Amino acid sequence: MNNIFCFCVFFCFLVNGQKYSDYRVRYDNFEENDERALEFVNAYIKEAKTFKNYKELTQAYRDAVSFSRNKKIEYADSAVWAANQACDPDLIGNSYLTKGSVYYFTYRKYQKALDEYLRAWKYLNESKDPYLRHKNMYHIGVVKSYLGYYDEAFTLFSKCRSYYRDTFVPSNFPNLRYNMKKGYLNSLHQMGICLFYLKKTKEVSPLIDEGLQASADDKNFYIERSYFYKLSGILTYLKEKDKEALYDFNIALAGIEKKSDFTNTSLIYYLKGKILLRNHKKNEGINYLEKVDSIFLERNFAHPSVREAFELLITHYKDKNDNKKELYYTKQLLQFDRVMHHDFKYLSGKIIKEYDTNDLLISKKELESSAFYGYIVAGISFGALLVVSVRYYKVRKSVKKYQIPADQTLGEEENKDTVPTKLSKLPEKLVEEILDKLEIMEQNRFYLEKGITQNQLAKKLKTNTAYLSEVINEYKGANFSTYLNRLRIEYAKEMITTSAQWRKYSIEIIAHECRFSNRSNFSKLFTELTTFTPPEFIQKIKDESGEP
Repeated sequence: MNNIFCFCVFFCFLVNGQKYSDYRVRYDNFEENDERALEFVNAYIKEAKTFKNYKELTQAYRDAVSFSRNKKIEYADSAVWAANQACDPDLIGNSYLTKGSVYYFTYRKYQKALDEYLRAWKYLNESKDPYLRHKNMYHIGVVKSYLGYYDEAFTLFSKCRSYYRDTFVPSNFPNLRYNMKKGYLNSLHQMGICLFYLKKTKEVSPLIDEGLQASADDKNFYIERSYFYKLSGILTYLKEKDKEALYDFNIALAGIEKKSDFTNTSLIYYLKGKILLRNHKKNEGINYLEKVDSIFLERNFAHPSVREAFELLITHYKDKNDNKKELYYTKQLLQFDRVMHHDFKYLSGKIIKEYDTNDLLISKKELESSAFYGYIVAGISFGALLVVSVRYYKVRKSVKKYQIPADQTLGEEENKDTVPTKLSKLPEKLVEEILDKLEIMEQNRFYLEKGITQNQLAKKLKTNTAYLSEVINEYKGANFSTYLNRLRIEYAKEMITTSAQWRKYSIEIIAHECRFSNRSNFSKLFTELTTFTPPEFIQKIKDESGEP
């Protein structure tokens, strides 16, 4: 009898395992963001929920992230929840990476992305799975490249390229083979970006050829292939082969726009505008530069290298005596600088503090002494990364009309009047000490103390309010009040997710437990930070856990 029972259980396991595999086969050929695949993914989710197979459920939610256009964060949150139910550190870390990737590549919310990468790192830094370690390494490399640490980022991407390219994967693991090749192509592309910034343009061409050859005749990597055409366009642009550059950019745009990658879209618009301007097609060129502004207006973010687009627009309308548009683009330039400065200040503080490991080749002293405080303006596509100072940049009175010197090389600084400055005037040792103590206080949930003030916290940390205020603003990216409330909302999310009792509480009680003065303030901030109202979030967790 026992043998029969065991056989039945084993048979059900095999059937269900086959079913899960069958679900994925049904949408293997759908491209990213193609929501038609969700019909099959949702069936996969339902099946995994029914059998409470949280490992498969995590995978199903992560697949949903790939195909959804407007609910990527919601599905990523669900993947994190399912992974926690499975109690698997690798699954949890991978799910946080997925969520970070959505913030980074889809929405360009770099601060939120880095927060998720930090959470992932806590679970994956000692993972025995080399695929996950290199995946984490890749994402950290992307952040480091954005911050301007190109040598270190290049080293990370080189390691990833070798791993993804050289690791043998049997043919009966099609999904893993696809992920490995995608990782290889993405690492290759990121290496090319770093080489442009490092002014090693001659070394980019072999990488482009390698990428185009590796992705040839494979429709699964049509979008990845687009990025190599983008690199090729930049290279031919530098050589002033404008017809070839426009051809490459047009091919690249087809895949990049399909991926909804608005930052690289704006970058290509900027470069096409520059090409048209230097070929005396002023109206067409200005039209492309204005498209860059349209993207920035809609997304409140653009590629750092497109900053000159605003300068050219200002000069253009100044020459036309159009004071209204000249003033508009001046304001847009100042807003652009504010966005860049805000992101850089937050990200650099986090990465210096929390990624200081030998495994990631981070040299703390080098990072903390690095001066990225100035406007390093890109003359061409991947020119030096813009990192702005706290003062507003005065729009230059004159710009050389639409021409680029023949000897200009990528990464050349056009701005010479700024002096690099440290992010904080406080001694490095003091900042480190305050951050260490603050981390301990966060773990002890100081933010739930009734009536806690900045002065009280400073006393607990044995420092003064001025120092504490500067560190919080510099490294937490917010003032004291906002910093507290963010921690309280994260606490609310954690308790609602992990405690069935909390899901039974009224919103008023939850707000009170999280030390908010009223339900209204709590609900407003909760919705801003999570995209869900508190009742919606509670219901979501109940649905996922099968609660009535």
